[in-house]
Amino acid sequence: MTTEERIAKLEAQIDKLQAKQAELHRQLTKAQIDQWQGRIEDLEVQMHLGAMETSDRLTALMDQLRSRWADTRRQFEDTISTASTVADTVRTGLENAFNDLRKALLESKNKLT
Repeated sequence: MTTEERIAKLEAQIDKLQAKQAELHRQLTKAQIDQWQGRIEDLEVQMHLGAMETSDRLTALMDQLRSRWADTRRQFEDTISTASTVADTVRTGLENAFNDLRKALLESKNKLT
């Protein structure tokens, strides 16, 4: 095998590995988005079970969280090749909205007790 053949073989292996890495990263990002959906649904159940007099603030925060999740999902589906950048950027927004909603739920719970 000549040097050029070995180089070509190594380049082909690198291309395969990069494609596999991109696919794994896409799968990871999709799993993280799906995980957020589960967390949001859990919060919705807690909100409905824990506070029948759900405040306008909680409802607004839940709507905002759902909207951010939907935007993340849409961006992921539209731009799979840049999904990691999109997910990292939007993840911060989701985490902030999630924390705001969680805080509001705890405040609502404390008011009930």
